[in-house]
Amino acid sequence: MRTKTEIILKEGYPYIAVSGGLFLISLFFKFPLLLQLIFFALFAFMVYFFRNPERVPEDESPGAIISPSDGTVLEITNAISPITKEESIKISIRLSLFDVHIQRSPIEGEMSAREYIHGTFLYISSDKASELNEQNRVLFENEFGKIVVNQIAGFITRRIVMFRDIGPIRLAERYGMIMFGSQVDVYLPLNTKIKVTEFQKLKAGESLIGYLNEKN
Repeated sequence: MRTKTEIILKEGYPYIAVSGGLFLISLFFKFPLLLQLIFFALFAFMVYFFRNPERVPEDESPGAIISPSDGTVLEITNAISPITKEESIKISIRLSLFDVHIQRSPIEGEMSAREYIHGTFLYISSDKASELNEQNRVLFENEFGKIVVNQIAGFITRRIVMFRDIGPIRLAERYGMIMFGSQVDVYLPLNTKIKVTEFQKLKAGESLIGYLNEKN
């Protein structure tokens, strides 16, 4: 379980150490200024990329669904959900390299199942990426309904990390991350009241995306 004091994720330490070492070497051996700046920019980016900010949910009322990922809503459509195999509302969230790449629980309840799919590493913009790329699917559920969150690796990503095992989970609790640009698909019950639109910018653990078990 992550603590509030972990400002930088430990998963980023190797990347930060290598990029920082390259920068120090460039200074010590008096590399050309341009190379020094490149190595410093790489080091600064790694520190920034692996940041671990605190987030406060926009709505903590029963049935509220909070975005599990930073990013931009790519599309909202109907699709068959992984794991549950039920007709669902699918919200696709595209992450850029500058988004926080930590995923958080969209509801308070139980993280009750997980499927890891070994796949390819197509560019995330490819039409087939969401079907063929490496994926990590997690089922969240409580008395209001079931939600599946699917982390999808991209061409650069090639690594999906889980911070914890299945079991009880708090709203907006960190549970995993995808490295270096990726996509997250969220599958919601058909009776969900959606509160986001396509191309809207979201923040994991903060932005409200809908309400479960809404009556028509």
